[in-house]
Amino acid sequence: MTMPHMTYQVDSVGRGATGEHHTQTAKFYSVEQRMGGSPDNPNPLELFLGALTGCMNVVLQMVASERGLTDVNATYHAEGQLDTRGFMGDPAVDPHFQQVEMAITVSGVSKEDLEYLREQVDRRCPVHSLIDKAGIPIQEVWTIAPKTTKSGRGE
Repeated sequence: MTMPHMTYQVDSVGRGATGEHHTQTAKFYSVEQRMGGSPDNPNPLELFLGALTGCMNVVLQMVASERGLTDVNATYHAEGQLDTRGFMGDPAVDPHFQQVEMAITVSGVSKEDLEYLREQVDRRCPVHSLIDKAGIPIQEVWTIAPKTTKSGRGE
């Protein structure tokens, strides 16, 4: 039985430019390298884009399973454009991403499946919905991965 509501939580401690974050199952870090943080960990905006692609992948796999597709894989590339003037305090510039661009390549699907998956992912992904509802344009290019031959080359 599916629960109608789920709660997520993160507890964080900030030390300088580094954040240490704990969930019920994981520990991770965020840093701002330009403020003295270690380059070994992503900054919060990179984590946000990772949350977007990760969330989209979970929804894609769920929808693929609902559709009876069993061998679906995807790669994601996401870029967010930020006007740093807002981050630096200019009240005339929004401090969030001005737009997000994505390239999603999916294997194991037909053109019809790809369009259905895209529509469902865009509609059902909570992180995608947050970006969309914030009025931030999301430019997406979805493609089908070329089939590989036994030699490993694409067709």
